[in-house]
Amino acid sequence: MLLDTYLTYKQKVFISIIVGMIWIYYRTQDYYKLLPRKTMFSVFFVGLWIYLNYYEPLSLPIGIFIMVLYKLM
Repeated sequence: MLLDTYLTYKQKVFISIIVGMIWIYYRTQDYYKLLPRKTMFSVFFVGLWIYLNYYEPLSLPIGIFIMVLYKLM
């Protein structure tokens, strides 16, 4: 990935953890509406997101950023 030349894997994991913690602290009920319960889309989306996070830790903050943008639209 493009950022591999600038960031180590451990730095990416640390960034991902910090962004995830900030998102959890500031999230609202509206975010739960974006991924409703008992829907196959939510199940597959989160499963893919978890899978991608193992290979590229920055997929967590990127996914959170996409959710925030989607909520604002």
